[in-house]
Amino acid sequence: MNYKPADIATNFRPLFEPRSVAFLGASSNQGKWGFRILANLVYGGFQGKLYPVNPKKEEILGLKVYGNIGEVPETPDLAVIVVPPPSVPGVLKECITKGIKAGVVITAGFAEIGEEGEKLQQEIVDIGRTGGMILVGPNSFGIVNPWHKLYLQMPPIFPPPGPFGVLSQSGNVVGTISRLAISSGFGCSKGISSGNEADLQSQDYLEYLAEDANTKVILCYTEGFKDGRRFFRIAREITRKKPIVMLKAGETPAGARAVMSHTASLAGSDAAFDAMCKQAGLIRVRSLDELADTGIALLCNPLPRGRRVGIVTAGGGWGALAADACAKLGLDVVSLPPETLAELDAFLPAWWNRGNPVDLVAGAFGDALTKCVEVVLRSPVVDAVIMLGLMPGVEVKRQFTRSSGKDEREQLRQALLDGIGRVFDQLNELVKTHKKPVVVASEPIAFGTGFTDKITRAMAERNSVCYGMPHQAASALASLVQYSEYLRQNGA
Repeated sequence: MNYKPADIATNFRPLFEPRSVAFLGASSNQGKWGFRILANLVYGGFQGKLYPVNPKKEEILGLKVYGNIGEVPETPDLAVIVVPPPSVPGVLKECITKGIKAGVVITAGFAEIGEEGEKLQQEIVDIGRTGGMILVGPNSFGIVNPWHKLYLQMPPIFPPPGPFGVLSQSGNVVGTISRLAISSGFGCSKGISSGNEADLQSQDYLEYLAEDANTKVILCYTEGFKDGRRFFRIAREITRKKPIVMLKAGETPAGARAVMSHTASLAGSDAAFDAMCKQAGLIRVRSLDELADTGIALLCNPLPRGRRVGIVTAGGGWGALAADACAKLGLDVVSLPPETLAELDAFLPAWWNRGNPVDLVAGAFGDALTKCVEVVLRSPVVDAVIMLGLMPGVEVKRQFTRSSGKDEREQLRQALLDGIGRVFDQLNELVKTHKKPVVVASEPIAFGTGFTDKITRAMAERNSVCYGMPHQAASALASLVQYSEYLRQNGA
């Protein structure tokens, strides 16, 4: 596919903003994907019309079922195909006769299983292209568009509307990334399980996400490319206006064998891929956690102007670990100038370490924490600050005890939540004023899933994040530096 930007929204609208969906292979058997995916569409709140197709059923999930696509009373925008592999070509021909322009082929059993499957896959591609029908998959977990209440996917995961466009050749990886976005308090703009990419390929989806106003950061998992040159060219164009964070499988011989049997992808040379990422401005990561951490960092922070880092820490050990992590990542933990040290001397305890990292040595609380960050952030030799430890800045005058009653505990939780919000409000104001990032990591602020989720949401509402470990903060900042340097070098 070679779409012009002006055409992308029009050509992809039936996929991501359908007014009606035909579901071929609908089932009343709750153990089959023909039921589960249809149920996710229904329970996800899809507002358009749904037309289940099954010649043996009359009603599923309260929906009228049609014997074949020809009986459907209108031309649906989108067809979902969950029928056995040998039946897919015939079903596609019926869809094209009906005038349907887009399809999601959930069915597996194509190129990933060998030569016969590859021939069948090429057949459905030829049918689709001859009939002017774009296809996701086959071997796809589905697609989601939370902004349109479209949850057309295998797992019952319903991310809220948000800023992350998720593109993955693996369906369960889409689900994992969606869960990570949800657990961080953020949602997704689109979720795409591209599967075998027989027709639409990664670069086609990237072009679409680049033009999608709801997508701010693109998170991508790949197992290989069918057209590496085109992917490289398109990615290089997109990264000048939106960041793409990339995780690739198959960097070892064992992984390369696994991706071949999974999505029939050729993993290729890992060294060549690494070089391509650097030239195209792709931010390469090595794990799913790092994929999410990096995406959130790019969403929540301005880009630093250089590699010089100031560290403010509530504990010496975390500060030392962060300094090590920064140095290994090529960041410069600078020596603070005399004037900055003098400003800190004015309010820190006499026994503070007078260096970088700036250790609060359990002697600075309340506004002194953010004041310390401000002094370091303002220093002309510092491009970004890593702040480690939230609790010194959260002024809660009472603590939980074993004898605390339910009401008292709830009051203390609310005070803690308010205090954390106040710290991030202050930090965000400093970032806005000085136009430099402040990356935060802290020990667990609370125990108990419910209250931790409240804290996470409160930070996300402020477009903020708190990492759990010092090395995560250093890695997130290093990614910001990498992307900033790429943009400056390419005049973006």
